Amino acid sequence: MLPGRPPHAVQRFVDAAASRDFGAIAECFTDDATVTDEEQTHRGKAEIRKWQEDGRKRWEYTLTVKDGRARGADGYVMQGHLTGNFPGGEADVEYDFTVRDGLISRLAIS
Repeated sequence: MLPGRPPHAVQRFVDAAASRDFGAIAECFTDDATVTDEEQTHRGKAEIRKWQEDGRKRWEYTLTVKDGRARGADGYVMQGHLTGNFPGGEADVEYDFTVRDGLISRLAIS
């Protein structure tokens, strides 16, 4: 369980990403959702699924959640640590989620 009582969609996203269930990842998002990661924006469920599939083809990595907290009425910010075979091998990242109608409508990773 993530810290700070995350929205259900955020917990589902983290669980689906850990198991590499790309269909389940896409279903955590609204139809018009955006994900911004590595200075690129992915729009809609199909692009979000492809973003996850492509990333997992390029890199093997594990996310360890360090902290999480609510951001206003519709947001959740999660601090994580990635380890894997990407350049540098380790990275601290922040996931900033916005939730609408029980689904993720925006995710910004920095």
